[in-house]
Amino acid sequence: MSNESKVYWASPNEVAALNNNSKNMVTNKLVKTRLILDKILDNINPGDQVAIKVHVGEAQNTHYLRHDFIHETVKAVKSLGGIPTLIETQGGGNHLQSIEICENYSICIGHRKNAIEHQEIAKLHGYDESIVGAPLKFIDGEKGIKGEIVEIEGITLKKVSVGKDLFNYDKLVVVSHFKGHPQAGFGGALKQLGIGCVTKHNKHLAHMVEMLTINERRCDISQCKQECVGSCPVQAITIENEKAVINSDLCYGCFICTQHCPVKRAIKRPKMNEIDEFIDRFIDSATAVINSFHSENIRYINFALDIPLMCDCVANPGMAVVPDLGIFGSSDPVAIDKACFDAEIEAPGLPILKEDGQWTKPIEQGVEKFKAMMGTLHPIRQFEAAVQNKIGSTTYELIQI
Repeated sequence: MSNESKVYWASPNEVAALNNNSKNMVTNKLVKTRLILDKILDNINPGDQVAIKVHVGEAQNTHYLRHDFIHETVKAVKSLGGIPTLIETQGGGNHLQSIEICENYSICIGHRKNAIEHQEIAKLHGYDESIVGAPLKFIDGEKGIKGEIVEIEGITLKKVSVGKDLFNYDKLVVVSHFKGHPQAGFGGALKQLGIGCVTKHNKHLAHMVEMLTINERRCDISQCKQECVGSCPVQAITIENEKAVINSDLCYGCFICTQHCPVKRAIKRPKMNEIDEFIDRFIDSATAVINSFHSENIRYINFALDIPLMCDCVANPGMAVVPDLGIFGSSDPVAIDKACFDAEIEAPGLPILKEDGQWTKPIEQGVEKFKAMMGTLHPIRQFEAAVQNKIGSTTYELIQI
């Protein structure tokens, strides 16, 4: 890969006008989306099965990427003779969470953990074939555990469970909403690859130090009916020498066994990873996706629009913290994220309305906003790890369309 990658950029500015002529409509964000796609989709051939990686957004989240941009991507792929399919993976965990807001009103979050509920929230958010023009498929199966093991020489990981059905496609277009993230610092193309294209097993390993394990000093099958064995959805738990044993290769961190085990602390809940470890692991996972699918088959488009502090997988991500930065496209996942990151630093912050009704003083230009607001983050580690894994370049040529 060359030392300098090309990143195409469309300004966020739009010309307000009542007369819809070419002069002002060329500033429209949907038009600019197509102009970016025309620059980067140089690898799609007629008849190619093209996967379009999306994130449909969590229930109650109002900052997820609008389906209009996905529709434009689908149209661009079809115009080249490609056959587009939206792809997603299931979120971690297993169950919906019900939250009572007040009397007679409650909400449910966690809809993206299995195919049925995930499909429902996708349809509610406009990610439906009748609207965007392409079906939505889950490359990790109905429960998020259908994977293909890819071996790598990563910073931390040596094997990664990539969504198995990803390999049914010829080309991949990774569509990302650039925004903040409470652990990674920001989410963009790299996180779409490293979290969004792997099974629940590697989602868990990114967030947690290890898989669930048995506390042999506490485990006593004479005090139970082996509920852990019966409750495990992937048969990862067996009984050996009068103790339960968890197969870490099969476990995906659903925690159902901990809910059924009657012996207190017999199953150990793993600790959360430190920030750098979390980043290194999902960059390793991104490396597995790129290496196995091959970089020449992948293109990236980032929408740095409506940029809150938190990610699209939470219900309440907060207000936008910087102005819209524009639309970016590239064949290099590192360069495109670095271009978005640099633009965020150079942009002024936005004031935030506090509970007392007062507006905060905006963060100045030249300051990394996500780190400034959340303190303990180390977002540049994404670039350090990605360069170490040789999956892209932080040096880029920014080409405005």
